[in-house]
Amino acid sequence: MATIIDGKKRIPFMRGMLVHYLIERGFSYEEAYEVADAIRKALPKRKGIDRKEILRLIDQAIRAEHGERQVGDLVFWERRPTRITVEGKNEAGPFSKERLAHSVQVAGLSLDQSYELAAHLESMLLGQRAERITAQVLQELTEVLLAEQHDQGYAERYRVWRAWRELDQPLIVLIGGASGVGKTSLAISMANVLDIPRVAATDDIRQIMRLMLSEDLMPSIHTSSYLAGDGGAGEVIAGFRDQAKVVSLGVRAILDRCLEEHSSVIIDGVHLLPDLLDKWKSEHPQSFVAQLCLAVSERRVYEARFAKRESEAPSRPMHKYLSHLDAIQQVQEHILEVSAQRDIPIIDTSTVGTIEEATNLALMVVVEQLQEREEIKRILGGEERKKRKKG
Repeated sequence: MATIIDGKKRIPFMRGMLVHYLIERGFSYEEAYEVADAIRKALPKRKGIDRKEILRLIDQAIRAEHGERQVGDLVFWERRPTRITVEGKNEAGPFSKERLAHSVQVAGLSLDQSYELAAHLESMLLGQRAERITAQVLQELTEVLLAEQHDQGYAERYRVWRAWRELDQPLIVLIGGASGVGKTSLAISMANVLDIPRVAATDDIRQIMRLMLSEDLMPSIHTSSYLAGDGGAGEVIAGFRDQAKVVSLGVRAILDRCLEEHSSVIIDGVHLLPDLLDKWKSEHPQSFVAQLCLAVSERRVYEARFAKRESEAPSRPMHKYLSHLDAIQQVQEHILEVSAQRDIPIIDTSTVGTIEEATNLALMVVVEQLQEREEIKRILGGEERKKRKKG
C-alpha cells in the first residue's frame, strides 16, 4: 500500500477516503469510485508518494473525465472540520447558516436565495478546512458572493445595513398609504427581517385616543379616515387631514419615546402624512427616519384585498370598504400628492406578487435613504480605505 508523505505526516492511501471526499463534493458514487480506482492503479510501486505528486495525479484523473470541475483542494486525507467558529470583536460563536441567511435578506434577497448563499459559503469554508474565521472576513466573503451570484447592488445594500448596525442607532421606518394597500403586512414582514421588535399602527393610536377623548370633544377621530368628512372630495380630504393631525400627536409621542429608549420602530398607517411630520423631523435631525408610501393603482386589486381582509377578520366586512371606495381613493390621491411633494418613495403594491417581493422592494427603498446619511458614508469610506491599504 502506497503512503502519502505530507510533511512529517505519513498517511496510507485508502481508496475509500478519496471516494468519500469526492461524493461530499457532488460526485456520484460511480464517478468517485472510478477516479479513486484510477489513482490506485496509477500509484508508483514505491511505498512513498509526496503530497504534490498525488494531488497532481488526482487533478489529472478528474480533468480527464470531468473537465474543470470544482473539487476543493483535493487533500482528501485530512479531516474536514464539521464546525466553524466566528470570532467577533468581543466574543466568538459557531457559524450559523440560518443567522447568515437572515442577515443577507436585508440586501433584498428572498429567503431561499439567502439560505442558498449561506450554504454555499459554509461549504466553501469547510472545503478550505477553515475552523476559525473573523466576523470581518466573513462579512467580506459574503459581500463577494452577493456580487458574484447576484450583482453589485446587493453587495452595496448589505454593506449599508452593516454600517447601520455598527452605528447602533435606532431606525424609524414609517409606512404610509390609504386603507387596504398592505401597510400592516409589510410592517410585520420588515420587522421580522430587520429584527425590530416594536411595530405600531396609527389605527391603534387613534383607538386609544377615542378612549381618552369623547366624540363630543374630538369628533374627527371617532370615524374611519375616509368618513371623517362628508360630501365632495374637498370635504373628504379636509376631514381626513383633521383626523390625521390629531393622530400625528400620538405618532410623535411614540417617536419621542423610541429615541429616548434608543429603540427602533416601524409605524404604519393612513395618518402618516409627510407634511404633518416635518416639524418633528426638523427638531430631530440626527434621527434615522426612513419613510415610504404604498399605493394600489387598480380598483380590482382593492376589491381583492378587502375580500381577503374580510376572510381574515370578519369584523371588517368587505362591503364596508367597497361602498366607500371612491372616498378611499380620494384619500389615496391626497396621500400620494403630499408624498410626491416631499420626495417620499412610492411603491405600487398592485404590481407586487407576494409580501416577500414587497418587503424586498421596501428594504431597497430604506437602504437608499440610509445611504444619504453622512454617518453611513463615513463608515463605508473608512472600509474602502482599509481595503485599499490591504491591496
